[in-house]
Amino acid sequence: MANLTMKAEIDHGRITVAEPEKLPVTGKALLTVLDSSEHKPDWDKVMGLLGTMQNKVDGLAVEREARNEWDERERKQWDNR
Repeated sequence: MANLTMKAEIDHGRITVAEPEKLPVTGKALLTVLDSSEHKPDWDKVMGLLGTMQNKVDGLAVEREARNEWDERERKQWDNR
């Protein structure tokens, strides 16, 4: 049997599927519990965060800056000898 996804409800720990005729007589299953539709995201908060999360960094510039710091440290160490 191919993978099967169907709607189900949980009531006091018992799972009731919407279309039981589609289920095999025996088998194994994995259950994914999704949030109930009562929980909705706060879209004002989400939209407010979108602008702050777009901080793009130039990886090459960061690498060059780090290497310059390392080179400067090495120069200072060799000058002190």
